[in-house]
Amino acid sequence: MGSTTFDGWPVEATALLADIAADNRADRWPELREGHATLVRGPTLALAAELEAEFGPVRVLRPHATRRFRPDAPPLRTDTGAVAGSPGGCGLAVVLSPAALTVTVGHWRFDRDQRSRYRAAVDDVAAGEELAGLLRRLAADGFPADPEGELLILPRGWSPDHPRVWLARRRGLQVVRRWALGPWLETPEPLARVRSAWRAAAPLVGWLDTHVGPAAPRPAPPPRAHPTPAAPGDPAAGSVAPPDGSAAGWVAAPAARSAGGPAGPTAESTAASGSPTVAPAGSVSTSAAAPGGGAAMPSAPEAVVGR
Repeated sequence: MGSTTFDGWPVEATALLADIAADNRADRWPELREGHATLVRGPTLALAAELEAEFGPVRVLRPHATRRFRPDAPPLRTDTGAVAGSPGGCGLAVVLSPAALTVTVGHWRFDRDQRSRYRAAVDDVAAGEELAGLLRRLAADGFPADPEGELLILPRGWSPDHPRVWLARRRGLQVVRRWALGPWLETPEPLARVRSAWRAAAPLVGWLDTHVGPAAPRPAPPPRAHPTPAAPGDPAAGSVAPPDGSAAGWVAAPAARSAGGPAGPTAESTAASGSPTVAPAGSVSTSAAAPGGGAAMPSAPEAVVGR
């Protein structure tokens, strides 16, 4: 994971991230790569390496944005950071942006089963009051729950008079601490602040691991279509067969159509019938924050990390 001694981020690191934010184009990456590796990613790798001894594997965010579910997102990340995970799927994240250093701990969004388990625990007097007390103590210490995770309406089946309805409104639960940038960023102090914040949130992590647990595994993506072999001279050569291997709904490749071969259904009619004509583009990492929260290596909270 590179150097294991974290000495801070140089002041040029946030300047480079701000420059990327001002002109975020993929074709700039060749000229940015070396500086990003030295000024931004290198110190982040060192920070992650020092945190691993206490918090387990820590994944450093890639410099390119994940665009599978957001194809219009800018191609380059305008921040850097790292994510660790608890046994029960909680994300422990640290993110450096051009404006602040931010730490988050918890689940940005619960999936359906997590939400059911969470609300059942909140409804239980002992577990619910324990969580309420944890959040009040963390908020008093400058580590409040992220307000973006709250529903504006009353959850179905909950009375407005329930003593913990304010907890039941949550779609996810993560606590957030931010620090404005300053000269301290160029010293080892960020490591001490991140480590202290993650330790302070350990009781909340224990509660979430016990009562909520990890998100359900994500379904595997559909298989891509593969060209089917064809005999020489076959007018269907170059056609794309559907994943199930059937001949129905095939779309002739451009070469076959331009050669005057028989045309199959049009792309529009094939799409309407439910057969894919274009495989999904892009890729996604196991740490991409999708609503629903943790996976084997939980996602860093989307509001902070998965932009």
